[in-house]
Amino acid sequence: MAGGMGAKGVGAAATADYFHLENAHFSVAIDPASAALSSLRIKKNNAELIDERRLMANFRLCVPQPDYLCNYVDGMEEKPAHVEKLGDQVRVEFAGMRSERGQLPIDLQYSITLDGDMLRFRAKLTNRSAYPVSEFWFPRIGGWTSFGGREAAITVPDYTSCRRNINPFGNFPGTRGLGAEAAEFSLDYPGMVMPWWEVHDARTNTGLYLGYHDRTFRYSTWHMYLFPEASGASEDAWLTPEQAAGEPVGLVFSHVRYPFIASGESFDTGEFILHVHDGDWHQGSQLYRQWFLKYFPFDKSKSWLRKQSVWFSSIILQPEDRVIADYKTYDRWCQDAEQCGVRCHELIGWPQGGLDRNDPVYVPARVLGGHEGYRALLRSIRSRGSRCLSFVNYNVMDGATSLYKEKLKQYRQQDQFGQPTRPMWWGESTLIARKGLSVHHHHLASVVPDFKKLLTGYLTPLVADGADGFQIDKVVAGSTLDFNPLNSRKPDVALCEGLVEGIAELLAECRKINPEFCIASEASQDRLIPYFDVYYRAARGEDISSLRYVFPEWTAVQHVGTSRDFRGVNGAVLTGAVICVEPSSYQHSLADPLYRELANYIREVERIRRELAGIIFLGSYHDNQGAEVIGIDAGAARSGIVFTVHSENETGRRAIVLANTGSDPRSYRWKFTHREVRKAKRYEPFQPVQMVYADSVTQIKPLGLHILVEEG
Repeated sequence: MAGGMGAKGVGAAATADYFHLENAHFSVAIDPASAALSSLRIKKNNAELIDERRLMANFRLCVPQPDYLCNYVDGMEEKPAHVEKLGDQVRVEFAGMRSERGQLPIDLQYSITLDGDMLRFRAKLTNRSAYPVSEFWFPRIGGWTSFGGREAAITVPDYTSCRRNINPFGNFPGTRGLGAEAAEFSLDYPGMVMPWWEVHDARTNTGLYLGYHDRTFRYSTWHMYLFPEASGASEDAWLTPEQAAGEPVGLVFSHVRYPFIASGESFDTGEFILHVHDGDWHQGSQLYRQWFLKYFPFDKSKSWLRKQSVWFSSIILQPEDRVIADYKTYDRWCQDAEQCGVRCHELIGWPQGGLDRNDPVYVPARVLGGHEGYRALLRSIRSRGSRCLSFVNYNVMDGATSLYKEKLKQYRQQDQFGQPTRPMWWGESTLIARKGLSVHHHHLASVVPDFKKLLTGYLTPLVADGADGFQIDKVVAGSTLDFNPLNSRKPDVALCEGLVEGIAELLAECRKINPEFCIASEASQDRLIPYFDVYYRAARGEDISSLRYVFPEWTAVQHVGTSRDFRGVNGAVLTGAVICVEPSSYQHSLADPLYRELANYIREVERIRRELAGIIFLGSYHDNQGAEVIGIDAGAARSGIVFTVHSENETGRRAIVLANTGSDPRSYRWKFTHREVRKAKRYEPFQPVQMVYADSVTQIKPLGLHILVEEG
């Protein structure tokens, strides 16, 4: 690797002090013999990430051979051809590798760059061997034993929660599986809704963001080994030095990509970033938001769907041929829901065969009224000022149909051995089906041109028929490695980048017919936010995906299917989620006497939400940041009270939303912390608006809901 003015470059003979990067945030040392990180100290909390140097690591490759699939290259056994320091960057070059099976003509260049409060890792891998590179582990941080103490937690961006934390430094979440080197824990992206982890030292309020910033959407894994293995003790998974019998004890963190580059191909990793900052994931995740919006900007302000805070939903034809409602009956149920303030309806089980049957053939079922009945239903709903989402799937195929067996099977997603990896099934009307003992099985399809053309041929005519939008189900399962030989993309990109591209093309075609067309989806992938306005199952209870905090322009659906689920309704208000009401598990109307009380509650809650929509539904979501709520009942700090904070984008005016999750009345005191607020308007279902004061005690009834909007 060529040097430059002021460059310092050596082979393997340099001293460890030679390759040192330091500023106000980091002190970094690179071992010249291996080009591995030998020291990585976070100055803010004086945490050393390479505390056990016997576990320091640089990279790893897997280069499977036909008779030896586990053909690994251990980077710590390789000798760098060149290491040089240029200002705040260390550049490393490996020329050729060696595994157990001999020499491999594979080259690697990587850089470690100090950039203010960030440490940036980037690599380029070039393969000239006869075998593909299936795994690339980089960067690797080995020898990690704590982060300002062993109590530090890692927050992971979860599908349905802002609060999923793990403690790898004590209660390590993994075990030693068959063939593993040590106790092992990993999470994949997608799977995680965003590609970052956040480590937080509460003692010093120091956060460390570990983020993957790559404009190419690809599958990857966040991996940790705990060496030498887990203790098996419930209170502490780590072995003591005495218990480890002289072996090193600590974590090795790796970011793993699956490039499958063949001879003559190169792989550019994108950037992996360590970012040190004040606070926890709420602050650290804003770096990801900034990066994302730079490359994938979106605007939801003109979306009619994003403004709908409540849906009605029903499955009208089940996959075992049971008719729940024809189109006319469903239309009447929609009118019943409209009496409760609902203006968006989800139509499920309308195609021939019923829900999740015959996919991807989306043709209105004759038994329900056929094509004309479908069009008449959509016209009727639209005539009342309401909208309808038709439930469909995207790259999902029913494996029981003759069309699949004769033509579509070639599009099936598959692993290296030609087998599908994401089997799916659903059953409803019979016990044997509900238990999955005999049911239609479904397969993911590769997003290849011929299959996309097939889907467009079935889906765009529905827009011409009057569908205002789609709810595309199961996209959450749609991203994985795909080795289908019809793919022109690499396996790690085909159902990531390829899926996003396919959805974008479908939306564009639909908007040629209806410029206001919108899509909701049972999705988890952050890269689909520009195309999907609402995610279908990313909220649960009193929590919602961390996407809601990082991208408040987006929201998810809270499903309410039982007659007494007032807590679910309150949870939707807490998180700014959509209430999707599904009487009798998608099989009845809100006019059912069993649902009368819930229907009245939804009507009243939605009256308040419409008045405050700019704050608590369309505004910014701050999770639990910016307020304090203290329960004053004996025996519990918050006494079953949960809260969130929201703000209006135009004015910055804030609101605290509180819910009592218990069966007894509770009392609390509240306080905004973004500034001094002495009084607030309290909104409560079925009660007049009241002024309340920060120094007073407020009582909330069982399963009650309060919304405190700051005044003055």
